[in-house]
Amino acid sequence: MADEPPSPRHMSLIPYPSANQEIVLRRGDLEVIFDPSSQQLQVRNASEQAIELTECPYCHRPYREESPAPNNNDDSHSSARPFHPERPFVDPDYFGMLAASQRASPNSSGTTTPTRRFFPAALRSGRSRDVSGTHGPPSGAEFIGSAPSASTAEGISSTAFSPGFFQQFFIEQGILGRGGYGVVMLVEHILDRVSLGQFACKRVPVGNNHQWLEKVLIEVKLLQKIPHRNLVQYHWVWLEDHQPTTFGPKIPCLFILQEYCNGGDLHNYVLGPQDEVSATQALKDQLRRKSKGSPEPPQGLKTATRLTFDEIFSFFKDITSGLHHLHSKGYIHRDLKPSNCLLQRDGTKLRVLISDFGEVQAAGVRRGNTGATGTISYCAPEVLRRERPEGAFGDFTTKSDIFSLGMIVYFMCFGRLPYIHADGIDENSEDLDALRAEITKWQGFN
Repeated sequence: MADEPPSPRHMSLIPYPSANQEIVLRRGDLEVIFDPSSQQLQVRNASEQAIELTECPYCHRPYREESPAPNNNDDSHSSARPFHPERPFVDPDYFGMLAASQRASPNSSGTTTPTRRFFPAALRSGRSRDVSGTHGPPSGAEFIGSAPSASTAEGISSTAFSPGFFQQFFIEQGILGRGGYGVVMLVEHILDRVSLGQFACKRVPVGNNHQWLEKVLIEVKLLQKIPHRNLVQYHWVWLEDHQPTTFGPKIPCLFILQEYCNGGDLHNYVLGPQDEVSATQALKDQLRRKSKGSPEPPQGLKTATRLTFDEIFSFFKDITSGLHHLHSKGYIHRDLKPSNCLLQRDGTKLRVLISDFGEVQAAGVRRGNTGATGTISYCAPEVLRRERPEGAFGDFTTKSDIFSLGMIVYFMCFGRLPYIHADGIDENSEDLDALRAEITKWQGFN
């Protein structure tokens, strides 16, 4: 639904030998192969023979540059950078192929016998696809996580839905998180009864507002085209009816499939395991002080942190790299905070990926009159101030994202924020009015 599928392909999930196979998904020792001539997909064991590639399968740029002096500031690959066939790979068109195959065979149950064949294969060049994101965000796009407006626009057509897509190709394994706009699930991708890895899937109720849905889909598609190693990757987005309660009605929901990060988030990594009894008692003490009108006790600027200097610097570089790429493509994150910085553990090494683009805004767009945004703890002071009494709030800019980045670095160093009214453990227990007033008056460090 969400993406124009790569032509109405009449595909079946059965093997079909061919000399010109294309790898469209790789997970461990398993690969999904697409045959362009037969328009078929199949699952097979990956060949142990190394695949010699001249270009990256993700961005399709050559590994070996002819230029003798590469620019260190460029994101291009090192001339000697190898390709590791064992690393996960998902072709940008893969889930679109599945959606097309489902429409071609609506009664397919996906329960055929898994097939594993061994024959040479080559990764598709993908040169026909635009993965640069050079088109930029759509005009007037404010942010993709905005709630549908109260006034219902044109209803969503039934032809826009992909009924049964989630049930046919995914198994829900748990809940990763809940937010104001929906729930994030941990799902396992299944094809021909073969497990092809884990993904994160966000399910958002959309109501019946066609105009709002169209804006969300356009912006998700654009974010899908700006891949970066420090940005959580979007894979696919579709519409499907979902029944949230046993006796309730089914409602239209938007499913956004994205990369799953196995190391948790930066917020929990910095704080470490929390003593539940101590946290509960701290909350009781905080509520007692609020009821008496007593201010929160000031805390020292230097408190214990679990992170080493090398970790802080490495995480800072990762977040900066991802944020720079987002800004260079014309987007502002607007809700940058440690809980939106996910960790990917590759062996003993941790990599940070920026996630949760629910508040992403096109650069230069004027902010709406609503004060709605993400968490205010990491916001720049200027975006929490009104330009005049009862007027609009200040606009988000790339500079306000950089301020949030600075607060993340402070949090990594000291395990807290430099505000008395900020709760470093549970942001939901913060006194928002008091915190907003403190941030807007904050003058920085002297």
